[in-house]
Amino acid sequence: MKFSFRREFVKTVSAVLLLFGTYSLANAQSVHEVVHFPTGVMPSVDTSSSTNTETPTTLGAPIWGHLGRPEGQGPHPAIVLLHGCGGIQQSHFNWARQLNKAGYVTLVVDSFRPRSVIRQCDGDKNSTTTVAGRVLDAYGALEFLTTQPYVDQTRVGLIGWSHGGETALAAVSKNGVGSRFQQSFKAVATLYPYCNPGRDFSAPVMVLIGEKDHWTPASECSKLAENNAGEIPEVELVLYPDAFHAFDDPTIGSGFFIPGALGQRHWLQYDPKAFADAKKRLISFFSSRL
Repeated sequence: MKFSFRREFVKTVSAVLLLFGTYSLANAQSVHEVVHFPTGVMPSVDTSSSTNTETPTTLGAPIWGHLGRPEGQGPHPAIVLLHGCGGIQQSHFNWARQLNKAGYVTLVVDSFRPRSVIRQCDGDKNSTTTVAGRVLDAYGALEFLTTQPYVDQTRVGLIGWSHGGETALAAVSKNGVGSRFQQSFKAVATLYPYCNPGRDFSAPVMVLIGEKDHWTPASECSKLAENNAGEIPEVELVLYPDAFHAFDDPTIGSGFFIPGALGQRHWLQYDPKAFADAKKRLISFFSSRL
């Protein structure tokens, strides 16, 4: 009985930490530098010009992120990282460190805390942290990185988790907000995103998702891959038969439920085999495309 109570207590505490987006800021800042930059601004069409050019007219809202750099002067390829609806987790910094070791500059974008948002797993209530709003965050991060002398501005990729994964897909959708910007991402990897099967893309896309994920259904991602079969750029889909949502976060352990929109509950569970495979595939994906 004592063991069972302790186990449930640990799971409850873990769930609370996840819900409030808690991570070790001291640990993160010992490796990653906090940098400030404006969000991207939708280019406006100059109707008075015969060339009908599109140029941003104002600066975006101020946000921040956590910058990590590999060894050496560069210029290095870079990757923007977008968290899920629970905010930045320690797992995102762990991913960033892996990418730094592989030779990439990383920028973990914080879309929530600059806007006094803690989490958003029960629906999009803040217009600036919807998928469309966060696409502008991604392009603000892209613009920041491409002005740094240690970044190769022709080789910048994007990774997103869950809500951030849906944002990453939207960022390179041919008919989306991202198509209005002059610069774009060269490749996009997503982990357990919600997939809109009707999208096609301006950059290569990889989707990593568990077949047991009932929060962001793998079936929709399968439809997305089928609809883009034979297209250039391609959509690469990797399905993990026994994996659930958040399979790459070791802090989740054997799993627990968290509340979502409309009173639903969603199961999260770490899967070490899926995580190990995802790390290999993600590094290989970017090394061949950036």
